[in-house]
Amino acid sequence: MTQSGDDTDGVPVGNGQRISPAEFLLMAGFLAYRAPLASADARAAARRVLVAVLEVAAARGFADSDVLQAMMANAEKSSRILMLAEQAATAVGNTAAYLHVIRSAGVMMESDS
Repeated sequence: MTQSGDDTDGVPVGNGQRISPAEFLLMAGFLAYRAPLASADARAAARRVLVAVLEVAAARGFADSDVLQAMMANAEKSSRILMLAEQAATAVGNTAAYLHVIRSAGVMMESDS
């Protein structure tokens, strides 16, 4: 995979804005579980992101994927959910590795167009 210089600046979310991989994971959880008005395509893409990221994180030693997913499904807002999302994202690797996992799940990023 060719890494662009922008891959280290966070995950693109539109209009030139970027967020951390942990924030992106939590956003995917919100879309997948708590955004009934979002399009079916957006919810499906969010689920693919969740599955892909949490599978890779678990394979690399993150042991709380089920806990994190349950917390997202229950719309928990706490320092613990943020901590777990950060641990999962860290287990995946740097931002470039995280973006690779997302793209491998079939989700295109703004920077891909």
